[in-house]
Amino acid sequence: MNTRVTLDSRLVSELMKYSLARTKKAAVTDALKEQIRTAKLKKLSDRLGKINIDEKAIEDGNRADLERAAWLSNIGVDGEPS
Repeated sequence: MNTRVTLDSRLVSELMKYSLARTKKAAVTDALKEQIRTAKLKKLSDRLGKINIDEKAIEDGNRADLERAAWLSNIGVDGEPS
């Protein structure tokens, strides 16, 4: 997408100084991607502590996993108990 914008030359120069990008376009593109990533992480972190966890369901699932593991360990490779 071609878009014409006027950017602060000091900011672009500073961005180029700290960026590994070799062109202004690459530096601005990288900065946009980083801004989006940061915003997504902030939105995700805002949700921390707001998710209800059903601890009983987790315990039941863990218990079922242990029972399956015990059952599988009692079955040999050929289906016979080991």
